[in-house]
Amino acid sequence: MSALLDSGVRRGAEVRCPGCTRFILSDTACPHCLCGAIAPERYGSARELLKSGVDRFSLAARTAALEPAQVEVLEARYARQWGVVRSLLADARRMEARLIQRGFVRDMEDRWARMLPMDEASLEEQFGVGPLPDSLEWLSSKAPDPDLREMAALAWVHEGTWEQGARFTVRRLLMNGEGRMSVEAMLALTHWRNGVPPRSRPEESEQIRILAQGVLDVPELSSRAAVAWVRVSDEDESPPEAVTAALRRGLYGTDPEVRFECALCLREEVEVAQALDSSDADLAGFARRILSQWGSRRLLTRLERDGDAAFAKEVLQELASPPPEGALEALLTVSLRTVGSLADELRSFAKRRPFRAWGVEDQRRWARWARSVLRDLPAETALDFFEWAATPPFNDPEGPDEEETEAMWAFLEETVHAIDRGTAKDRDACFKDSAFVLFLHHSGVDEQRRLNDWARDPDSGGALLEALLMFPSREQHARLSPERKDAEPGHAGRLLMAIWDGPGQHLLVAPLGKLVRSWSALSGRESLVEAVWRRFQSHPSERGALLAAFAGWRDVLWERQREAEPDVLARFQTWWRVDPEGLYPQAVRLLEGAPEEALPRRLRALWDAAEEVVGTRPRTASLSVSKGAMALRNALESQDPAILGVMDAEWEHFEARFPAFEQRVLATPSPPEESNIHRDFLDDTHDAVRMMRERRERRRANEAREREREIERQVAESRRRDRERQAEVARRDAEALAARQAAAREQQELHALVNAQLALSTLQPRLDPRPLDSEVLFPGAALPTLVDYARMIKALQRGGDVLKLFETAGLTPATWAAQATAWGQAMVGRMELGLRFAELLGAPWE
Repeated sequence: MSALLDSGVRRGAEVRCPGCTRFILSDTACPHCLCGAIAPERYGSARELLKSGVDRFSLAARTAALEPAQVEVLEARYARQWGVVRSLLADARRMEARLIQRGFVRDMEDRWARMLPMDEASLEEQFGVGPLPDSLEWLSSKAPDPDLREMAALAWVHEGTWEQGARFTVRRLLMNGEGRMSVEAMLALTHWRNGVPPRSRPEESEQIRILAQGVLDVPELSSRAAVAWVRVSDEDESPPEAVTAALRRGLYGTDPEVRFECALCLREEVEVAQALDSSDADLAGFARRILSQWGSRRLLTRLERDGDAAFAKEVLQELASPPPEGALEALLTVSLRTVGSLADELRSFAKRRPFRAWGVEDQRRWARWARSVLRDLPAETALDFFEWAATPPFNDPEGPDEEETEAMWAFLEETVHAIDRGTAKDRDACFKDSAFVLFLHHSGVDEQRRLNDWARDPDSGGALLEALLMFPSREQHARLSPERKDAEPGHAGRLLMAIWDGPGQHLLVAPLGKLVRSWSALSGRESLVEAVWRRFQSHPSERGALLAAFAGWRDVLWERQREAEPDVLARFQTWWRVDPEGLYPQAVRLLEGAPEEALPRRLRALWDAAEEVVGTRPRTASLSVSKGAMALRNALESQDPAILGVMDAEWEHFEARFPAFEQRVLATPSPPEESNIHRDFLDDTHDAVRMMRERRERRRANEAREREREIERQVAESRRRDRERQAEVARRDAEALAARQAAAREQQELHALVNAQLALSTLQPRLDPRPLDSEVLFPGAALPTLVDYARMIKALQRGGDVLKLFETAGLTPATWAAQATAWGQAMVGRMELGLRFAELLGAPWE
C-alpha cells in the first residue's frame, strides 16, 4: 500500500487509470478512455507498456500476461522515476503554502503522471533527487520544473519583490494563464506589498478587473478579488455594489491581512492605524506610509509623541504637498530630539514648496527650528536651508512682508554660525556653492564682519574672494525678491570694501591680485571697480596696495583717473609712486604728446621723481630719465625761437644735474623687481646729451649753410630767369618757322588740286569723237565713259598728284582699283572698246 501511495496511484478510494491517468474506481474499466481494469499494483507496468506502444484496449490483457519478474523490474523503474517527481512535489508543497489558493501541487502531480515513464537516466540527470534550495529567487529562475518556477515567482511577488524576471513571469500568467494561475497572478500583483496602486499596463488592469469579477462569488477569494478590482481602478471611479459588499465582508472578517487590505481600499483610517503596532515591520511601515499619504491626524499625533527618526523619514517620504495641518509641528518636534536633526530629509521635504508659500505660523515654526538646530548642522546643509528660505517663488510680483523677512533672517544668522564653526574645508565648499550668492546678497553689517575674518583665512579665504568677485555677475541671474532685485546697486562693492577694510590688508593683496587677473573680463564688475576707485580716492595711503591687489583692473582705474583729473602732470604726481607698473609707464604717458610750452614743467617733475626712485630702482629711474632726455632732445629741434630759448635753459638745468644722478645709478644695486630690465640705459642718456651738445654746432653750421644756400638760391633764380627768356625767344622763332612751313604746304596742295581739276576738266584727245567715247558703261561710277577713263590715265601719266586726282574725280585707291579692274574686264569683253582705248591713249591730248 505504501508503494502505491508513493507512486501517486491512489487518492482516497480512487486509483489512477494507466491509460488516461484520471482517477476512477478500482477494479473497473475506465469510463473515460475505455481502458480495461488493471490492478493498482501493476500500474507502473501498465504505463511502461502503454509508452512502448501497446494499445490501451489490449493493455489490461497484456499487463496480466507479464511474468512476475518483468512486473518487478517495470514497477521498480517506475517507482524510481516517481521518486524524482515526489521530491519536486515536496518543493511545490512548500511554494503552495505561500500562495492563497490550493490545488497547484495536485495539478503538477497530474501533469507528471501523464508524462511518466521517461528515459530514466535523463530524468535523474535533469532533476536529481532531493529537495531544492528554499530560495524563491533561485526557484523562480532555476527550478527544473516550469510549474515550480511559476509557483515560486507567484510566491515571491506575493512578498513584494520587484525583481523583473519574477514580475514578468507573473504578468505573463495574468495575461496568458488559465484558471487558478491567472487568479493567483492577479492576487499577487495587487497585494499591498506591491504598492498602492500597483504599476500595471491598461490591458493588465482590464484583465485584473475581469478576473476579479469572475471570482467575487468564491467566498475565500471574494474580498481579495474586490481589493484587486479597486487597486487597478481610478480613485474617482465608484466600485460596483458587489465589490463594495465584498470589501465590507473582508473588513469585518477574521483574516487580519484581508481586513488590512480592505481597510486600505475603503480608506478606513482606524483599521489601518491598528497596523502601526504590528510585529511585521513591513506592514507597520506600509501603514505609516499610507496614513502619511492620507494626512492622518492619528499618525501625526503618534509621530509627535513618540516617533523616532525612522518613523519620521517614512512620513516625510509620503506626505503630500502642501502637508496637512500639524505635520510640520510633528516633524520639527522629532527633529529636535533626533541626532542629526533629520536635516537631509527635512531639506528635501521643505524644498517641495517655496518658503514664502508656507503660512505665517509655519514660517515661525521653521524660524524657531532654525534657531535651535541650524548652527549645529554641517555648513553646506545650513547654507542649503538658507537658500530655500531666501529664494522667492517663481513669478512672485510682491516682496516678503515683515514676518517673512524676520523668519528668513533667522536662517541667515544661524547659517553664519554654522559656517563659522565649520572647518576650513567646509567654508571653502560653502563659498563655492551657488547658494552663497544669496548669502552675499542678504549680508548685513554683522555678516560683513564675519566675511572680513573669513577672507583672511589662508585655507578658505581665496574661495571667498573668488565668490565676491563673481558675485555681481551671478547676482544678475539669481532668483531674488522684487524689492531686493533693484535695491542697493553698489552692494557688491560695499561687501568687497568691507572685507578690504581693517587690519591684515596685506594678506589679501596676493590672492586678490591673482583672482582679479583671472576674472578681469568678468561681466557685472562695474560696482566692484567703482568701490575700488572710491577707496583709491579717499585713502591715499592705500593706493599702492589697492593697485597691487587690483592690478588686473589697473587700466580701468587709470581711465577713471583720466576722467577725474584732466591735468597730465597732476595725474603723474598721483600715480607714479603707486603704479604697480613702475615709474617708466607713467613717464611715457607724461611725455607723450606733450605741448612744447608744457614740456619744461613735466620734465622737471620727471627729474624729481627719478631722483626719488633711483635709490630703490636705479634702472627704472635711468630708463625714465633717458626717455625724458630724448623728449628734451626732440624739443630742441623746435623752429620757434621762443620755445628754443626755454628749451635751452631746460637743457642747461638737466646737464648740470645729470652727473650726480649717473653716479647714484652706478652706485645703487638693482633689486630683483628690475630683473626684466637688463641694463641701466645711461648710454642712451649720454647719446641724447651728446646729440644735444652737437645740436648747437649743428645749428650754427645750419645757419651758415642757410646763408650760402640763400645766395645760391638767388643766383640760381637769376639763371633760371635768363633760361626762361632764351627759351621764350626760341619758342617764338620755332612757331614762326612752323607757320611759314604750313603756309607753303597749303600753297602746294592748292596748286596740286587746281592742276588736277584742270587736267580732268580740260584734257581732250585730238581725234574725231565717236559715239563709243561718250557711251555710259558704268552708270553712277566716278569714270562712267571710256573718254573719262582715258583722261584719268593721261593725267596720271603726266605726273600729277595722284591723291589730288583721285580726290577731284571722287575716287580712293580702293575704288580706283575696282574701276580699273571693271574697265579691263569690259575691254576684254568688247574688242572695239579696247581698240578705241588704244587710239585714245596713242593720240595727243591738250
